[in-house]
Amino acid sequence: MNWKAVPLVSPPGPSAARCPAHAGQDGAERAGAGGADVPGGHLEELRRQPLDLLRRSAEESAHRLARLDTGPGACLVVSDPDAVDVVLTDHDAAYFKPKMERWKQVLGENVLTSEGPAWARSRRRSVRITGARYVRRAARVVAEVTDERLRDWADVGTAGAEGTAGTHGISDIHDIHEEMRTLTLAAVLRHLCGTDDDFDLRAFGHHLRTVMECIHALESAPPGAEPSPRTERAFAHAAGELRAAVLRLVASHTGGDDLIGLLTGPPEKSPGEGRAAEPLTPDQVCDEVLAHLIAGHESTATALAWSLLLLSRDTDVTHRVRAEIGTTVGVRAPGPDDLAGMPLLQAVFTEALRLCPPAWTIMRATGRTCELSGVRLPAGAVLLASPYGIQRSARWFPRPDEFLPDRWLGDATAGAPRYAYFPFGGGRRSCPGRSLAQVTAGVVLTRVLQGFRLEPVGGPPTADVGIILRPSPGTRLRAVPLQAESAGQREESP
Repeated sequence: MNWKAVPLVSPPGPSAARCPAHAGQDGAERAGAGGADVPGGHLEELRRQPLDLLRRSAEESAHRLARLDTGPGACLVVSDPDAVDVVLTDHDAAYFKPKMERWKQVLGENVLTSEGPAWARSRRRSVRITGARYVRRAARVVAEVTDERLRDWADVGTAGAEGTAGTHGISDIHDIHEEMRTLTLAAVLRHLCGTDDDFDLRAFGHHLRTVMECIHALESAPPGAEPSPRTERAFAHAAGELRAAVLRLVASHTGGDDLIGLLTGPPEKSPGEGRAAEPLTPDQVCDEVLAHLIAGHESTATALAWSLLLLSRDTDVTHRVRAEIGTTVGVRAPGPDDLAGMPLLQAVFTEALRLCPPAWTIMRATGRTCELSGVRLPAGAVLLASPYGIQRSARWFPRPDEFLPDRWLGDATAGAPRYAYFPFGGGRRSCPGRSLAQVTAGVVLTRVLQGFRLEPVGGPPTADVGIILRPSPGTRLRAVPLQAESAGQREESP
């Protein structure tokens, strides 16, 4: 079948069900979104309501692929887990990551942006720094950083913050996503770079957010639209500030068994090569460190924020997880082996990633003509594999919009295809830091639940859909310290 014969996804109907993540957004946006009945009719909806469009694509797909009208050229949503497997595994090297030019201006060449031999060398370095020994060390570092941040929560609750908190020790976290970003960035810096001293965490987070918002705005602009000079200036400034911060970090590094030590140490020998590679230049070291800092904290922080928000609205699951924590580790911080013995805690994080995967869509393009699921694709065809769309499909997950961590216990999901759930991507480009992310999340969730009761603030959280799927800015969470005698018994990390 030629790709043009794949049915177009239908336009949004006036009574179409709204994606829960868009529940708080203005309905006027939907009314202004185009349909498939005009040329390029899916472009506006892809910009304004992509989650609705991706879910509809997954529901309507009859050929494992669903076609979007985004103008000239082929654009298809890969809606079947088996087809996602083919694209991400990519045994025939037919697919590549498109639209990386902007990211290369920020990150240079590394495991996130490169292809071919450069990617393979960077991937090997990533695998080395995310091995079991480093994950065990990371668990200790994450516990240490988390305890420091939670002491601040308790202090805010006692003293009050901005005149709105402080009653009986209650702490309102004014933006839970930003709080988790700061925590995880500090932990990644200490673990991968040896220290977060003299590093402006808030400024780094601000510049990274600016870069991501600018790239999203530039890449989602209508075809032919001229880039906004203001956006270009903001992007260039923020990208320069990120690189300058990391170059200072690298220049001040005093040695150690961490990522910077690995990158500045004796070059490794590449498989099949008779001699070691050339030493990395300072800019190349910056490329690698910056990529690991961003990949190592942004998605984990986002998934943690969603996990805490979901737990705050489910007291039964929260009580059961807290009981599991008490039985397994009592009041001390967990290590990786402890986390393996807490299946419900792990299921909470897994379910949060199912409902709200930070990497809500994965884009690939065909490097040559090929065939996928019986459909002939030309070179340059754009493919969208959406964890969000597939993971919220009732075909694979009953009651797909509900937070049900128990679905991951026992055999409830045993019959689902491999790529019915893929928040960490898959294939050769799967996230090398998956274990590190899971351990980080497990430690943070444990320490929070050991010390605080979580309460929602306001209505159900909504999503801000950009490069990542994050809680809307300013999403608040209330943290109430547990009884003083329990809090006093909690062992601080060494």
